[in-house]
Amino acid sequence: MDPRQRPLLRRRLGVFRALTWSLVALLLVVYAWLQLVRHGEFKQLALQQAVKVRPIPAPRGLVLDRNGHRLVDNRRALHLVIQREDLPTRTEVVTALAESLSLDPAALARKIQSYRLAGKGRPLVLKENLDEFGIALAERVRARYPFLSVEVAPRRVYLGDELAGHVLGYVGEVDEPLMKAKPDLFRLGETIGKEGFEASGNDKLKGLDGQKRILVDQLGTEVANFGQEDATAGRSLYLTLDAGMQKIAQDAMGEEAGAVVVLDLRDGGVLAMYSGPSYDPNLFLNRLSQDMVDRYLANNLTRPMVNRPIQGIYAPGSTFKLLVALAALEKGIISPQTPIYCAGKKNFYGRDFRCDKPTGHGLVSMVQAIAQSCDVYFYELASRMDIDVIYATAEKYGLTERTGIDLPQEKRTRIPSREWKRKAVPRDPKWYAGETISVGIGQGAVGVTPLGLARFYALLATKGKLLTPHLFHGFRDDQSNELVLAPVPKPLDTPMDPRHWAILNEGLAEVVLSGTASTNPFVREIAREIPFSGKTGTAQVATFVDKAHYARQAKKFKDHALFAGFAPRENPQIAFAVVVENAGFGSTAAAPIAAKLVKYWFVDRLANPLPPPRGRMVDPFAPPPKEDGE
Repeated sequence: MDPRQRPLLRRRLGVFRALTWSLVALLLVVYAWLQLVRHGEFKQLALQQAVKVRPIPAPRGLVLDRNGHRLVDNRRALHLVIQREDLPTRTEVVTALAESLSLDPAALARKIQSYRLAGKGRPLVLKENLDEFGIALAERVRARYPFLSVEVAPRRVYLGDELAGHVLGYVGEVDEPLMKAKPDLFRLGETIGKEGFEASGNDKLKGLDGQKRILVDQLGTEVANFGQEDATAGRSLYLTLDAGMQKIAQDAMGEEAGAVVVLDLRDGGVLAMYSGPSYDPNLFLNRLSQDMVDRYLANNLTRPMVNRPIQGIYAPGSTFKLLVALAALEKGIISPQTPIYCAGKKNFYGRDFRCDKPTGHGLVSMVQAIAQSCDVYFYELASRMDIDVIYATAEKYGLTERTGIDLPQEKRTRIPSREWKRKAVPRDPKWYAGETISVGIGQGAVGVTPLGLARFYALLATKGKLLTPHLFHGFRDDQSNELVLAPVPKPLDTPMDPRHWAILNEGLAEVVLSGTASTNPFVREIAREIPFSGKTGTAQVATFVDKAHYARQAKKFKDHALFAGFAPRENPQIAFAVVVENAGFGSTAAAPIAAKLVKYWFVDRLANPLPPPRGRMVDPFAPPPKEDGE
């Protein structure tokens, strides 16, 4: 190398060394600044990318009958879900995912979009309650779509199957309109009560979700747990139902359509409320197939989803005669001893109104007319009264309003009046006197719910206490595990004249002792053991010429059978109403069911009590298992 170039080279190497050490020093300063000054900030950003918050669904509270037997329980279930931050955005991914899981691509896309736009909420459930086949499918699909996950969640189980489907109702995922209407109360993906007590008691039954913080890798796989807040289960609630009484009602109704209601006269608690045909709430926990929709919601003429005790409006037939008699007594239109002659029919306003007994009952007083259910007697009473008088009496004794039971969608009973007709039939708003004649025997425009009818007979049994039927009995204390009773709705006191009550009470007793109900051998047998009172009713569904013509009618045109009353005759404890659709006479179809309920409550329940609660519905009268060799 030329000696003259060495100084230049040394200068250049010096400059390079200076630049190199300056760069190293700068890198050290930057590294120190990032590590020491901005360490917390970058650590937080990294954790936000790697640490995810996962909700822990809270189990709903259990539902038990008044004796502690479980009607609704929870169990663990596996669901295939997408976490909210992992929702796919590409249309082709959504379509392929839907096809892999046999879902409707358009429906899945809409649901993903709604979850993406919503605020807080649970993960989107794609497949719920996975069985072995479902788990295998989920794992196969997850291999292709790693953003999917399988999570454990509580799931409702209805232990009585169809025993109390309409009372309990069922649960389901909150829908988008409800969430938008009450964003502070509901979140997407939340499970809420849809029908029955699950809906009306939703605020008491639902718990408080927890959450856990987890560390995930680049594939979304959980690698560490950063702690969690446990979910708080909802309160376990007791209903006023007696599971044994409910089962008797179910078995007695059998395959017939209708309703059974039994009320506790101490406080209005519902001891039994059965609607037939019933349904199994467990079936509605999954997405319904078209066959299920047709069976329960669309093409079933028996309307199994209608809660008949509170939504069925029936002509009360002769069970309404007690109200007409009470109105006549209070208005002084007739005395209890006034005789009225029944020749089997009577002409009013140019039309013959027939009695159920073609040959007539002869001279009858009020007690005899109630016992024998003489239509002509009550035609005559109605002809002497204005329709608004009947309405005013019904209003006074609570028969024109909803009962106020703690169940959703209760319908109002229909007691006609002049004002009612003006609103209901604007094309022909005038009330005709002949219409009052039919109302006098519980036909025409009169319509009551079985629960409303049971409450009216509870009022007769208690001499004027208007009870509020209710199902909420209390809740289980988390510490002592004991029942804490809920406040009882205060009854409204509507006192009757004791003389009027005595006449009605005697008439109801004679119905079973010597009147229309006494013609049934089973009713007579039970009444000898447990004296009870009641009134038969037969509500006409279609008109017919004579009994021969009636006998030829199809079942759907047969009369509804009713029986309402209370037991025992002295110091009553329960009141009841039974309606059997298209079953004929109240004495043959409805009264025997009421007798079975009376027998259970006063005999079988005490002689063969239900075993201690074990968390499962049991048959209190199942035959004992056969021993070996029998």
